[in-house]
Amino acid sequence: MIGGLLLAAGESTRFGADKLLAPLDGQSVLRRSASALAAEVDRLVVVVPASADARIAEVRALGMEAHVVEHAGFRTGMAGSLRAGIDALEGDVDAVVVALADQPLVRRDVIRALIERWRTTAASAVAPRYRDGQGNPVLFARTAFPALSRLRGDVGARAALQSLGGAVSLVPIDDDIPADVDTPDALRALEERLRRDS
Repeated sequence: MIGGLLLAAGESTRFGADKLLAPLDGQSVLRRSASALAAEVDRLVVVVPASADARIAEVRALGMEAHVVEHAGFRTGMAGSLRAGIDALEGDVDAVVVALADQPLVRRDVIRALIERWRTTAASAVAPRYRDGQGNPVLFARTAFPALSRLRGDVGARAALQSLGGAVSLVPIDDDIPADVDTPDALRALEERLRRDS
């Protein structure tokens, strides 16, 4: 069973509003990110800040079953969100695809490629190698969950991958690293890209 873990507990400090609720081509950034991940996994967990009612409503509006984790310690950094999500999934999955909610243009075929590589190699982790470097999302096998649980502070999957060393399998992707929606300008750039690609 493959789980999906969407990290959606960031505070949007550079955006000036809740970037995950910002509209992008008719959907919120959060809904677009959650939809892509949910379509490729067996169970979805979304980690949000405590009392983030609007974000929770966006996840519920997808019309699918998703487990929402309200993470009270979200200000302690990404590692805490990762641990909270893994704790919610651990008993049910053989591997988990970890994605960032502020990367709404992650392609579903990239997620599928990670899962297929894991199924054929049984690697501890599988990551995409884009044209401009290694990026997200990242798949972790259950054997790598202890490495995720040891993370502390504002570090994410990259630190866990480094600790796994040669146990990581890289999948070449003929595209650039998916852009983060950190600022309104970044969101406008994504809107332009969608218009060009449509």
